[in-house]
Amino acid sequence: MLISVFFSLVLMQKLVHAESLTMIAITFVQLEIFVWLGTWFFHSVKTGPRFKKQIIFKLVQFYLLVLVIATLFYFGLYTYTFFIKGGDWEYFLPSLFEAEMRGFFIATLIGFSLGTLFFFYDQWNDALKREQKLTEEKLIFQYETLKSQVNPHFLFNSLNSLSSLVRKDPDLAEQYIQKLSTIYRYILENDNKELVPLSAEIEFVRNYFYLQKMRDEEKIELKMELNENENVQVLPVSLQLLVENTLKHNSATRKQPLEIVIHFEGLDKIVVRNNLQKKTQLNGSSKIGLKNLKERSRLILNRDIEILETVDEFVVKIPVKPD
Repeated sequence: MLISVFFSLVLMQKLVHAESLTMIAITFVQLEIFVWLGTWFFHSVKTGPRFKKQIIFKLVQFYLLVLVIATLFYFGLYTYTFFIKGGDWEYFLPSLFEAEMRGFFIATLIGFSLGTLFFFYDQWNDALKREQKLTEEKLIFQYETLKSQVNPHFLFNSLNSLSSLVRKDPDLAEQYIQKLSTIYRYILENDNKELVPLSAEIEFVRNYFYLQKMRDEEKIELKMELNENENVQVLPVSLQLLVENTLKHNSATRKQPLEIVIHFEGLDKIVVRNNLQKKTQLNGSSKIGLKNLKERSRLILNRDIEILETVDEFVVKIPVKPD
């Protein structure tokens, strides 16, 4: 109704006139059509390197289609009202182009201008919400990372292993301390970063697995089948989190060792897979870490992680970003 009143004032210099109800009905029908078209046009547009080009291209397509539909709608309505009122065919085209088309194009121009303003305001508002969401998720990530890594259980096991090493092998104990300090330093240095070099994350995983290997010896194996010098970036603590989940959720013995393999799939995914040996009972499995990893990947890389589980194997594929 507000839009119809606005166009009445612009085109007819009247607030209420004989065609007010017709104008309201026409405006309502067109808005319903155009809002539906807008949703259909822009629902597939995602943020990324080509976001601006996609938006401009889609916007031009959308406006051209809207112009065609509005023109056909207008011609059909004008033709109907012209002959209902007993108009003479001889005066149809002169009347259309001399008087009516001017109002049509003015209304279309105003509508497109307002539509563009509302559209970009909506995009800007969505970007602000996205940024706020990302900030919240980063805070959650920082908390969950520190909670899951710097926790009493992990530290207790590490210190127990260190205690026995100090008596048996002082040199190995010193190496163990260095690995442990490197792990904590990596976590504290990268908890505010969105992405880190792949080489840094791999070194972190190797150090973490080294401590686990000291306790489980031949029960667990880690195979790195990738080039750690590959010029890509990954989410910090992502690979380590998947390795930790594997160790936490699966049993491992010398007869049935747990094997973790990390490798590339194409140029934009890293795969972490393990043979499935689920523990019969697992306390405190909230899967918050994996859920958090999904959300971080979606917000920072605008891509989802893939999780596949078969009878024999559990696989997680995480996206990476070329540097």
